[in-house]
Amino acid sequence: MQRNGVWPPAVPKSRNSRLRASDDRSKDEYAVCCAKQGIAVPLVPGMRSCGPDTDIIPARSPGPPLITYFANTLRGLLDVTHSIETDAPTAEQLGAIIERGVFRPAEDESIGFWFARVLTTRENLKTLIEQLTAAVDKPTSELEQHELRLFLIGYAAACTLVRIDRLLLFRVAHHTLIQRKLNEPFPEYRISAKQYTQIYAWFVDHNNAIAMLDAMRFAKKRRKSLLLLSDDPNVGFVARQLTNFESSLNPSKRHYVRIAWEFVSHKWRRRGKAGAEALLAAIMEGFGRAASEISAKDNKRVTDSVRQEVAAFLEPGDVLVTRHAVALTNLFLPGFWPHAAFYVGTPEQRSALGVQVDDVRADLWVNDVCTLEALKDGVRLRPLSNTLFVDSFVVLRPSRDRETIRRAIERAIAHEGKQYNFDFDFFTSDRMVCTEVVYRAYDGLDNLSFPLQERGGRKTLSAEDLLDFALDTGTFEPVAIFGVAGSEDRIAYGDGVRELLRSSYRDTA
Repeated sequence: MQRNGVWPPAVPKSRNSRLRASDDRSKDEYAVCCAKQGIAVPLVPGMRSCGPDTDIIPARSPGPPLITYFANTLRGLLDVTHSIETDAPTAEQLGAIIERGVFRPAEDESIGFWFARVLTTRENLKTLIEQLTAAVDKPTSELEQHELRLFLIGYAAACTLVRIDRLLLFRVAHHTLIQRKLNEPFPEYRISAKQYTQIYAWFVDHNNAIAMLDAMRFAKKRRKSLLLLSDDPNVGFVARQLTNFESSLNPSKRHYVRIAWEFVSHKWRRRGKAGAEALLAAIMEGFGRAASEISAKDNKRVTDSVRQEVAAFLEPGDVLVTRHAVALTNLFLPGFWPHAAFYVGTPEQRSALGVQVDDVRADLWVNDVCTLEALKDGVRLRPLSNTLFVDSFVVLRPSRDRETIRRAIERAIAHEGKQYNFDFDFFTSDRMVCTEVVYRAYDGLDNLSFPLQERGGRKTLSAEDLLDFALDTGTFEPVAIFGVAGSEDRIAYGDGVRELLRSSYRDTA
């Protein structure tokens, strides 16, 4: 929601809560499917106008867990797309900025936060498309029969990506003043300069246009088969609203040539000396490859032996804060440490602590499953091998008694199965970001209160806010760290952990 003529938008006072049934697909099942397909396990971290169907996750979805994972990821991205559209500055608000000729400080902060959401969502959509492409390119007998389902998810993701880019390029950044602002760096979100120019270049990239046209032709050719999937529990919401997704597309060659030339003109104004033909040739090369450079997926610093060592050390209630050395999504999350997970314990530790869970979640909480973590596919119980498929981590141990920890774990498990909150909004609890799992587990227990920070007009808790809280209050004690200066090849324990942690991010700010 937006205040009348005022931007940034106000945080909404209320939102409709949506019930989400638990999905019985654990991350280890997904990892097996990924391995079969040659796809790396994802390392990270709404378009409600497409209809209310996107709000429901089926409780027991047939088909490979990989299909369920992709479908659930798309659902979350559609929701955040809708939120991005709702929170975008209006024509009236942009007109006031343009007439004034300058962004006021609050407007500057808010458009930076909004732009960070746009960039994060774009990269997650591109990652999803890349993973779906890999699955189609390397089919197995298990996935061959699901090719149309994979296509539907990827096609919807591509349409949504175009939708976001149209919003940014032609509704928001329609004036050079706005374009210049979006080409500035936003160091608070680790966003480098020239992002607007790169998005425009990607949008008019010839190879991307051809790929989109091929997808549209395939969708037209297989229309009847795609529509027959309308009752499919995973992809039915896409099939039922195919025309709505396609409304973002414009297949006109004349339209493509026009916006391509507008981009050349934009570059010409900025550089002045280069020839238009040379610029257009540069535009047509290389900009469509960004999605393949999302992260360093292999050769993680945290090896199996390191994971086994820390697994023997962890206790229920511990918080794991992690980092990937190279991950594009790190750019849009504040700080050196971007992610957190909640160690809920092994099934044996759960029983020893007396944690009570329902039968559905008890069936998921088996074998090596011991963490509760919010990733793109939602809040799921996961094995430690997936949570610590990273380069660096720190362990925070709560300074609370066993009873408080038991209650915290039971509170956290109640959120298992919810969708991921790509919008990083703590106001609503029906979708959750990674640190929110920890926040909703402990906040309010034994007088513990996390200080939420306002970013872009909404209350949030970043992973480094969590670390600051631990270092400054002693509510959580840093008890182990790995992968930073002073602990590059071994886990550090004990008294030196606080200083190593402090140096890892406070001294590099």
